[in-house]
Amino acid sequence: MIRIYRYILGRIRVRFYGEFPERILNLCAVNGITLWGAKSVKDGIRAYITVRDFLNIRNIRKGTGIRVHIEEKSGLPFVISRYRKRVGLTAGTAMLLLFLQLMSGFIWNIEIVGNSRVTDSEIMSALNKIGIYEGIPSGKIESKSQREKLLLEIDSLAWCSLNVEGCRLTVNVSEAKEKAENESQPCNLKSEFDGIVKKIDITAGNCVVKVGDTVKKGDVLVSGIIENAGGTRFVSSSGTVTAEVKHTFTLSDKYKKTEIKETGTVKKRCVLEFFTLKIPLFLGSQTGTYNEELETKSLSLLGEKLPIRLYKKKFRITKEVTVIKNKEQLISGLEAEMEKLLKKEKITDYSIISKEFTETDDGVALNLTVSTEQNIAYRDFLLISTGN
Repeated sequence: MIRIYRYILGRIRVRFYGEFPERILNLCAVNGITLWGAKSVKDGIRAYITVRDFLNIRNIRKGTGIRVHIEEKSGLPFVISRYRKRVGLTAGTAMLLLFLQLMSGFIWNIEIVGNSRVTDSEIMSALNKIGIYEGIPSGKIESKSQREKLLLEIDSLAWCSLNVEGCRLTVNVSEAKEKAENESQPCNLKSEFDGIVKKIDITAGNCVVKVGDTVKKGDVLVSGIIENAGGTRFVSSSGTVTAEVKHTFTLSDKYKKTEIKETGTVKKRCVLEFFTLKIPLFLGSQTGTYNEELETKSLSLLGEKLPIRLYKKKFRITKEVTVIKNKEQLISGLEAEMEKLLKKEKITDYSIISKEFTETDDGVALNLTVSTEQNIAYRDFLLISTGN
């Protein structure tokens, strides 16, 4: 926003030279004159200054021996001066300046910084609930109270701040750390599936099974309770127990079914959003069945985002289609779907025990049983009562 402000006021690049030109920096600071981009050059100091401050600098350098040379002019005043004889352009510029002056008291855009797990849309939704949105007068933002309300809305946030910088609101957040599993809490290792134990690799705890044992789902494999002559102590069991496990999956499909398919017809609709006001750029409404695709484009000026967005929505028209398949097509499709299911269940190294296709009243079913070796141990924390 500061770039837009300086563009409106007009910007001049100047070079100060003469006797001790660096003194101009202190003189400007004392007299409230802003210089930026200052740097030392071969014969003086080069910096940028607004037109208004440049007019005021004449008085503060009297008697100092410091001279000033204008190297470059840019900004709205110089554009207006160039086209001052064009009444329409001048009037339009004046209206633009008035508009910008009026809008300078509002929040044009909201920037969210510091989030990774919590999405921008979640935070924006919470901000709207507590009364903060693009277009709100900046004077209505109460940083302390609304910051606390935002933390109450989103439990995943540990800290946040609301910083108003001109027409921009920056929401800085810090997310609460995910609670890590307590590695020192006493626990047993239990079996996640039925199976036959093939390998044991235990680093802590009292193992109660051995290679070759058949275990059921929920059986204790490694106990976190160790009893000896010194008494009873509780430990956090850890390690792996590899077992041969059988998995059975069933999928089915029909010879005749109805599917939704795109026809290839695409219709587009655009909506212009100014702050929270949405203006449809089309007539009528879309009916029927379709798949939606939304594209959002934010407008900007001199690198600063404006509270103006253009939403382009594509409607891909669909219709119901009756699909008829033969037995071979169903079998091929079911095999492909079964491969996807096995990958989803993270079963990659396996042997097939049985694979059977059976005909149903209206289609085909696939029943598959596979055998694989995997770690079946999971942690089951102990609830220990210390008593009175």
